[in-house]
Amino acid sequence: MRPFVSFLLFLLPVLGIGQGQNLQFMKESNAFLQDVNGHPLMLRSEYAIEGSPFFHSEYCTAELKVRNGRSYSGIKVKLNLQENLVIYDAGDGKEMVSVTPIERILFTDCNDVSKNTILQSGFPAVDAQTANSFYQLLDSGRLQLLKHIGINYKDIKYYGTNQTTRVFTQKESYYVYSPEKGMRKITNKDNGSVIALLGEHRPELAAYVSSNDLRCKKEEDLLKLVRYYNGLAR
Repeated sequence: MRPFVSFLLFLLPVLGIGQGQNLQFMKESNAFLQDVNGHPLMLRSEYAIEGSPFFHSEYCTAELKVRNGRSYSGIKVKLNLQENLVIYDAGDGKEMVSVTPIERILFTDCNDVSKNTILQSGFPAVDAQTANSFYQLLDSGRLQLLKHIGINYKDIKYYGTNQTTRVFTQKESYYVYSPEKGMRKITNKDNGSVIALLGEHRPELAAYVSSNDLRCKKEEDLLKLVRYYNGLAR
């Protein structure tokens, strides 16, 4: 177990008109640090931790798209999935939490290469998620295949110690999104249920599943089927 860092976020904007001077460690040469409002990340240690609320526990280099339409590259970022917080490295050991809504994160340089992927927010609210919730974008054709990683935790005290341990668990769920039909959760991942959820081109999809021996309970096979559907739906 390692010390758990919980976050106290003081809502005092540090950038923008009427908000006072920029923090001194904000480098003028970095457009992202000049343009994006952020709050200092205030740290307080009070737990031990098991698991993680982060998409990746270490900083990864990323390309970011802000909801105002601007894009930035080469930014060191961590994503707290529990609170949908984009945390960025502002230099000199300073960590900031973005106040400006981030629409899209493309992780390009994570130690775990499986994390080099796209996370996107801005989808309609569904289940416990809001428009600020991030989803992993698995396919982005006419029908978008999305994976949501939900974070749960419980606080426990192990026998023989007075220290509280916060245990994080992650649960994956899958959705498809289209502007016409909105967000739809894939609640049953058997082949027939997924084909029925997709709706169109059922004979072609069934033949594709059979000829390729797909099992939609596996993410890679689910992705193959959605990509095939998107090819048919062009």
